[in-house]
Amino acid sequence: MFLKDQLTTEVLRGLAKNNFELANYAIKLGKYLILSGHEVTLGDLLEQVRKHPSEAYLDELKMLDKADQQEQRHE
Repeated sequence: MFLKDQLTTEVLRGLAKNNFELANYAIKLGKYLILSGHEVTLGDLLEQVRKHPSEAYLDELKMLDKADQQEQRHE
């Protein structure tokens, strides 16, 4: 899917209650990915939002990172 197609309302419609909620989630996810050292493009970010439109996904990523960090400390 091209970046231009990913930005259309039709592709993103229904992923969140409203556009503000969707934008806030995309910002939080993007910030998390960048701060955790992942290289991310806008296209990658939009694809992640489209595949996983729930903040539960972001919470799961954070828990997995925390578990990985704890494992590394014990090694």
